[in-house]
Amino acid sequence: MEFRLTYSGVLLGASRNDTRARHKHEIRRYFHPQLRRFWQVHPALLHAKATGVQWLHKDWDAIPSMSEDRATRFHSGSYNFVPLVLKQDMALCYLNILFLRADAPGSVIKSGDIDNRLKTLFDALRMPTDVNELGGYDAPTDDEKPFYVLLEDDNLITRISVETDGMLEAPGSGRRHDNDARLIITVNLKPYAETFGNPHSLK
Repeated sequence: MEFRLTYSGVLLGASRNDTRARHKHEIRRYFHPQLRRFWQVHPALLHAKATGVQWLHKDWDAIPSMSEDRATRFHSGSYNFVPLVLKQDMALCYLNILFLRADAPGSVIKSGDIDNRLKTLFDALRMPTDVNELGGYDAPTDDEKPFYVLLEDDNLITRISVETDGMLEAPGSGRRHDNDARLIITVNLKPYAETFGNPHSLK
């Protein structure tokens, strides 16, 4: 299973003194409609049903969809999350990232905060672990019920490839910021063990 996510906007590095929880959730909100759309158009997800022994003797129509099942299982505060990749899926998650930024091309070594900016991205791709990671967004909008994320946990990212280059185009606002970024993220999901109901074995 392979698809692409995109992001265009400010991307800030986090630190122990400033975890950027609000910023991370704003990026998470940017990815949400893209992931929701992916669930709506990919046949392996669109028609997927919840799996587990509790559904073995149920009528097919009575079994909730996979997304509905996950929304009831994963929640924080008033949010219900639908992660695409779960620990139980035994899937390998590869990310290939084209990272366009305001720095000059080839200056990745001079950009000491590049790792922190990528860590911000990885945190934004997973569901929050508690309400503190919602950054003050205490309640979802109607459009965020449920809220779609890529990962249950960012430890599920098993391989990363990053290509950096300069971003020549100004952002939509027309105002340039040193931390502007445009990302094209190719997500590749492959099972390392066959499990019942694992959608990632399909292309």
